[in-house]
Amino acid sequence: MKIMVLGLCCGMLLAISAIADVRPQDAWFFALDHNGDGGISLNELKAVRNERFYLIDINHDKVISPNEVAGSTTWSQRFIRLDTNANGFVNLAEFETMALNVFSLFDINADGQITAHEALKFQQKAMKQASTRKVSK
Repeated sequence: MKIMVLGLCCGMLLAISAIADVRPQDAWFFALDHNGDGGISLNELKAVRNERFYLIDINHDKVISPNEVAGSTTWSQRFIRLDTNANGFVNLAEFETMALNVFSLFDINADGQITAHEALKFQQKAMKQASTRKVSK
């Protein structure tokens, strides 16, 4: 499970980095740091994840169906990983579990807050692993 989550995080960070030279102190980090204290708490991450869940849940039936993500290759692939009980739907609990797993990977010192330094360290690690995979293929 951790490898799957790490892969998702690497993909997310690499996609962001491909768009621009993104560092944790840039827009994506500040977008998650709702209270502006220089860190991202689990509650801040959950709030963003919940907003995203309800945006994806187009028909507001409290589950995400394959039809609701059919137009996005990225979300269609994530859907399979998020549907941990394999019932064909992703509920909020499954969606939040992924957020908790992502949070624990970023929160290096396990203090309940992701700092810009931790985000940068994780991003560097993800980029290094991605470049290692490219070289080994």
